[in-house]
Amino acid sequence: MKNLDNLMKEVHSLWRQGKEKDMKPLLLEGINICKLENNKLKLIELLNDYGGCLRNLGEFEEAELSLKEAISIFENYHIKDKKAYATSIMNLANLYREKKDYFNSEKCFLKAKEIFDSLSDKSYSYIGFLNNFSLFYKETKDYFNAEKLQLEAIRLLEDNDKMKVPLAISYNNLYEIQKLLNKNSSLDNLLKAEKILLKETGANHPLYASVLNNLADYKFSNKEYKESLSLYKKSLDIVKNCYGENSESYLSVLNNIKFVEDFINTIEDNTNALESNYISTDDSSVVNNSFDFNSSNLFFNSSNHSSKKNRLNGLERAEFIFKYSSEFLKEMFPNLYNRSCFALVGTGSECLGFDDSTSEDHDFSSRCQLFLNKDDYNLYQENLNKVFKIFLSSLKEKLITENNLIKNIVENMNLEIISISDFYKYYTLFENGPRTIYEYRKVPMDLLCVATNGKVFMDNLGEFSKIRNRLLEFYPEDIRLKKIAFQLNKMAQSGQYNYNRMLKRDDIVASNIAQAEFVNHYLNLVHLLNRKYMPFYKWAYKSASTLPILGDFTKDKLRKLSNSSIYDKTKIIEDICSTVVYELNRLGYSNSKIDFLTYQAEEVRKLISDKSLRDEDSWIE
Repeated sequence: MKNLDNLMKEVHSLWRQGKEKDMKPLLLEGINICKLENNKLKLIELLNDYGGCLRNLGEFEEAELSLKEAISIFENYHIKDKKAYATSIMNLANLYREKKDYFNSEKCFLKAKEIFDSLSDKSYSYIGFLNNFSLFYKETKDYFNAEKLQLEAIRLLEDNDKMKVPLAISYNNLYEIQKLLNKNSSLDNLLKAEKILLKETGANHPLYASVLNNLADYKFSNKEYKESLSLYKKSLDIVKNCYGENSESYLSVLNNIKFVEDFINTIEDNTNALESNYISTDDSSVVNNSFDFNSSNLFFNSSNHSSKKNRLNGLERAEFIFKYSSEFLKEMFPNLYNRSCFALVGTGSECLGFDDSTSEDHDFSSRCQLFLNKDDYNLYQENLNKVFKIFLSSLKEKLITENNLIKNIVENMNLEIISISDFYKYYTLFENGPRTIYEYRKVPMDLLCVATNGKVFMDNLGEFSKIRNRLLEFYPEDIRLKKIAFQLNKMAQSGQYNYNRMLKRDDIVASNIAQAEFVNHYLNLVHLLNRKYMPFYKWAYKSASTLPILGDFTKDKLRKLSNSSIYDKTKIIEDICSTVVYELNRLGYSNSKIDFLTYQAEEVRKLISDKSLRDEDSWIE
């Protein structure tokens, strides 16, 4: 068995060479020595190093066990080195980050931060914390806080000659974050990092490979595609020697190489085939002149649109972007085009077709979405974002004219690339949308509206539309009936009962609250009767007013209810309830003429087929 000190010298030598694969058995041997010698502090250090090594090699489960063992030693033996304890927690947070377990990652980062703050610590360990927490914010798209932490790390490092390597890491990370903030990311940050690492670690270290990756990204963004490819290949050789071919780092760089090679081949193939049809290899080298930039052929200049129209809504703008983007995708990536879906769906008034000029005062752009299956998304998303940024920028330059309709579109065009399963899981909790009664009851109606609104322009794969069309068939009938009964009860409670009682008590505030509750439940009911998901509350009235069942009545009556005096509202509420009873009778949901809606709720409940659901209290939605 080797002496522990000699063993650690060998480990540190391997780290400087970037040979983490070779470090693994030595670290494990060191851990066993520490356990035999009952050296708790050194054991904690080695468990952390071993966990970090395993993480870099992609062996996440073993890494987690090692880091948790280090933390348990602190907690079980009451070891007082709080900085080392915080560092162990930070290492576990970093592992969770790489596993995309952001909930547990943030929890650990915040716990580590609390300890560092209590110590007023500004040491190397704290700077490592800043770098890693910054990466967490970057991955969770909180770029503002990511940049803030990275700049703090640089301030602490710049005047410390003993911390050149961490400074290089921070320069490299800052470039990535500022790029995502759409700032003019300075090449200087990358060149500073490269210079430091060449001196401190040499050209065969994984940290240097990371800088090469970003330099390759920078070259690609500046249309220097062959230089980009060369840098990625240099990076791959380093990563292969350091981490092996099964590591996440190796696979990531390999994916970038494949993408750039395909991109270069596509450009060269099209150039050979079309010769002078390509624009010269300047900023617009990815835009083919065979695309029709003639605005006279655009859909919004057709006879369907009045020449007096001065604004295109969001869906029309999305269709404009779709037409050009889909042709570009077909030209450049024909196989991916055959698995692509273009749409505009989700949050925003434009997805409902309700946007107007007022909508443009915040969070509004001309946007379309490209939906991909999970495998294609993981493989192509990052690089497609780069390519389409170049393409849309070139398209903007070509289409700027005196036509204000075109100007409004091209000034702020955006193509969002989204995973199909991620989209449906985010809005419906389930990757394929809810299927069972239990699942449907977990998803709020406005989120089902968000998941199914808007317009699908093209779906070559069919996966997105298959889920969408099933959800558009609306709730399972038993759930719909259950919800109708619930809304009837709540309308009776708020409008027919509590509104008047609050007036009798001269409590105008409470009566207004009762009225608002009544209107909300009524609008829910109208949407349920029409088998239409109700949108977010501010668009619920407008949506209900367009529906065939009670739409025109709703448009008129709710406006009158809002504009009438408080003492005239009672009659309008009763008119609404009487009309609801009439509709329930007409549609076959009830034979009762009783106009107090709790009775009607019971009639509807009896129609539910599922016994357990039917026997459930109708005041439960």
